[in-house]
Amino acid sequence: MFGFGSFCTRKQSPTSRKNIHRDVEDQEEKFQYASTLCWSSYYSVFVVRLAIMVMLAILIGLLTLLTWHFTRVYTKRSLNTLAFGLRHELLQRPILRMWSILNSTVEIATAQVKMSEFVFRRYSSVAVTQPQQLELYAAMREVTWALFASRKALSSITINYRNGFVQAFHRDHRSNGTFYIFSDLANYSISGTYDDASASPSSRQGWDDRSIRSNTSAVWYREPLDPVTGVGIGRQGQIPPDELINIAGISQVPDGAATWHVAVSKYSESPLLSAALPVWSPSNESIVAVVGVTTALYSVGQLMREIVEFHSGHIYLTSQEGWLIATSTNTPLWVNSSTRPKLIMAVESEDPVIQAGAHCLQKEYGNNIPPGQEVHIDNAKLGNQPYYIDSFFLNLKRLPMVGVILIPRKYIMGKIDERAFKTLVILISASVCILITGCVCIFILTNGVSKEMKLRAELISHLDARRKAEASSNYKSQFLANMSHELRTPMAAVIGLLDILICDDCLTNEQYSTVTQIRKCSTALLRLLNNILDLSKVESGKLVLEESEFDLSRELEGLVDMFSVQCINHNVETVLDLSDDMPKLVKGDSGRVVQIFANLLSNSLKFTTSGHIVLRGWCENPNSVTSWRKFSVNLKESWSTPKIKLNHHSGHARKPSQKDNSKMVFWFEVDDTGCGIDPSKWESVFESFEQADPSTTRLHGGTGLGLCIVRSLVNKMGGEIKVVNKSGGGTLMQLCLLLDTPIDGTGQYCHLNLREQKMTVLLALNGAIGRVIVSQWLEKRGVQTFETSNWNELTQMLQGLSKTKTSLACGSGFECLAADEGNNSLFAIVIDIGLLDLTTNIWKDQLGFLEKYSGKAKFAWILYHDTSSTIKSELHRRGHLLMVNRPLYKGKMVQILEAIMKDKKPELQSYITNPDEFHKSKSGNGKTLTETNFEDSRLVELSNISSRKETNQQKPLEGLRILLAEDTPVLQKVATVMLEKLGAKVVVAGDGQQAVDALKSVVNSKDCRPEEGSRSPGFDLILMDCQMPKMDGYEATKAIRRSELGKTAHIPIVAVTAHAMSSDEAKCLEVGMDAYLTKPIDSKLMVSTILSLTKKS
Repeated sequence: MFGFGSFCTRKQSPTSRKNIHRDVEDQEEKFQYASTLCWSSYYSVFVVRLAIMVMLAILIGLLTLLTWHFTRVYTKRSLNTLAFGLRHELLQRPILRMWSILNSTVEIATAQVKMSEFVFRRYSSVAVTQPQQLELYAAMREVTWALFASRKALSSITINYRNGFVQAFHRDHRSNGTFYIFSDLANYSISGTYDDASASPSSRQGWDDRSIRSNTSAVWYREPLDPVTGVGIGRQGQIPPDELINIAGISQVPDGAATWHVAVSKYSESPLLSAALPVWSPSNESIVAVVGVTTALYSVGQLMREIVEFHSGHIYLTSQEGWLIATSTNTPLWVNSSTRPKLIMAVESEDPVIQAGAHCLQKEYGNNIPPGQEVHIDNAKLGNQPYYIDSFFLNLKRLPMVGVILIPRKYIMGKIDERAFKTLVILISASVCILITGCVCIFILTNGVSKEMKLRAELISHLDARRKAEASSNYKSQFLANMSHELRTPMAAVIGLLDILICDDCLTNEQYSTVTQIRKCSTALLRLLNNILDLSKVESGKLVLEESEFDLSRELEGLVDMFSVQCINHNVETVLDLSDDMPKLVKGDSGRVVQIFANLLSNSLKFTTSGHIVLRGWCENPNSVTSWRKFSVNLKESWSTPKIKLNHHSGHARKPSQKDNSKMVFWFEVDDTGCGIDPSKWESVFESFEQADPSTTRLHGGTGLGLCIVRSLVNKMGGEIKVVNKSGGGTLMQLCLLLDTPIDGTGQYCHLNLREQKMTVLLALNGAIGRVIVSQWLEKRGVQTFETSNWNELTQMLQGLSKTKTSLACGSGFECLAADEGNNSLFAIVIDIGLLDLTTNIWKDQLGFLEKYSGKAKFAWILYHDTSSTIKSELHRRGHLLMVNRPLYKGKMVQILEAIMKDKKPELQSYITNPDEFHKSKSGNGKTLTETNFEDSRLVELSNISSRKETNQQKPLEGLRILLAEDTPVLQKVATVMLEKLGAKVVVAGDGQQAVDALKSVVNSKDCRPEEGSRSPGFDLILMDCQMPKMDGYEATKAIRRSELGKTAHIPIVAVTAHAMSSDEAKCLEVGMDAYLTKPIDSKLMVSTILSLTKKS
């Protein structure tokens, strides 16, 4: 077997080895080819990518340099253009101020000339003897003083008569004194020469360019005057000639025309602008006197200093010859010479910059700048740095002036030049780094294309998502705008009809109260719509807060009064607990502040079925480190109940700077006994459309927007809001607000001093929390206080009052009241109407029981909002005049105590505040209680019926013809009735086309009023609805404006629309409308808008 196998092996081996060798060679050739191809491809790709990288680096470098160059050049050009506009604008301000002073001075001088000519005409025929001329001078003094006293900015008014006699009034601003200066010439003649027709300006008889200072024969007197009445308050004293003021003479009116000049006086810290005008004789043939008026130019320099406080540089004003008139510095403008003060030339100014700038202008244009010549120098070397120099020529006939502004170049271009050099170095370095990094990283960039495609795909995906998000946002904004329009239109009709009904004189007080409550509900629905729009503004970052003074405590009291009506129906007690040291007035957005607490109280009321809702508030100094930086939760002692200070997170609120001395931190708590919030949702409840119970079976409704808007508004005001843990059930919301306080101070919330009064107060109230708070506050004020919550205990206390000391059964300190009965102490009983049995007639017997103590105590009643008029009338008949609505808080308690101490006797009780208008100014308009101040707002002084009659008698739109374009019949009726009650005549058009046709028909028929001629097309104003059939308000406005082209007539058009977005207002103004009003229309705003436009037109 082995032999056969060996034979076979030896037999086949040469062929096998040959085949294997051939296969190996083939494989080696294939491998070498593939290897060569691979390396060739590798190096070709490497070289190509390396070349691309080098070219890319070079291209990037070139593009970077070109970008830097063009950006720098065009940026500098743009900034130079902007800087020129800024400098020109800054320079125009003092020039315009100077122009205003010139016009005012000439106006006063002209008025004095007219009055003087009137007096001369009156006395021209009788002023012959000395007594008659003295009457003339006395009359001139009276009319001159009347004009001088009415213009507080004047420095002096002088009258230089032809015979040399001078009368002048002078105001010394340094000593706050007013003087009458007159001359007593020893040799002047009093003979009448006022009708001398031959005394023309050319002859100058009796004048001879007389200088008052050089007239040695003149004796001058000065008499101090009362600045209000002009009556002398001191002795007439003789003064030397160097004490005289600037008095205009004939030399200043050589051609009989008005002249100006700038003078200096020892009585003024700034130069004086003097205007001189001649007074002609009744025959207009001779000058009988010269009137001179001087005004201090201090306000021009003050304006310049205010400008340079915000913008670096210098501003000064000179005459055409170069005399300094006003500067933005405190350097003197004149020097004292041997004879009198003298103005300084700009080239001699003590300020080196102004001096150098004046020298630069003098080199370019000499001593006198040509009239109308404006100078603009971009790189003037003044001292050690370059400046921008700009001048403006004020070409007055008698007093040309030049305004110059000098701004350092580094103020505008300094950082740009510095950063341009740094940017160039950085760009060159970056280009080199890109080249080196690209060459090194070329080996690892093989997947660059795929990565680039992935990034491009992601970018495209992101762009597509962004477009969808923007489209969604636009859809939402459009939806909100449309919903606002659709909801505001019927709301405008409802509120308008209610306003018409409120103005009806036939309504009783009960009916008026019911209609008012309906209007409050309507405005509450309108506020809900505003919340939806507020959310859109918050999300888009377009929410802007107003800055105005308002009474914070008053706003909160009105808010609590409004919610107390709902809380009574829910068997919930509302309590207001404000600290005594809270300022009376603060600065901020009152509407937004009230919106915050309205949402919080509304939430508390929604989730509270029984118990109480307490709104607490106190304030502290934000600059105190301990009050702002201690962020841990700690207890804060207050005047009534403990409060927990809120943790402060820097992510939401900001710490005020040291300069914000007028800011105060206001802390608030809204505490309720409702169902509470799960601690895991304390943060999520402040998100949009989030609620504590998101299930479909939740008991309470709502949109989930209230707390989101609240947190956004609180953060916008520099504060924070959060939910904190509390003992017991319910929810405790804590927030802080950073608000400004007026600089002049406004007093505190409660300022009544009760410690000096011997007073005892018995609180017979149902609400336990409110009663305890008021009781503790009274005891802190030194008032002896007793409490009860039921009728039986009240009767026991009152019966104990009538017994002797030994037989008293009340105990608990009430005996002291009986012991002090013989003293002059005051005893006040505050009774809740709920303590009476109102279900039967027993309450009348209870009132009869209280009448026994009417001589010993003063009664104040706490009524419900729905207390019947029968009960109120019965209380009034029995002598119980002090009545306020629930709830009882410190503000109302103060008014009750003041009424008792001052023996006030209000007649009826009305609503304490108007909750519908708690975000507006508290100036009563006759519909509710007249609220002129805090003290008068809590008790009733006026009746509603009389105030409504007074309102109906006011017709501010009397005599106006108004075209109303409105397609809704109800709104047509509402607007027509409202306008006609205001005195206007109304023509109604159902759409835009009818409005255009009505206007055209009036124009074609030339039916316009005689007193306006062709100026008005028959209508004084058009109220234009924007959304109407056939032709909307926008197209109608365009058509009306096209018809006015080439004519002088312009009829005001006011947009009246239910669209309340800011873009809608811009669209209305863009098409040519003059004003913009949203539905429902505020009658006061509508009247003020109509009056402003009709007066302007």
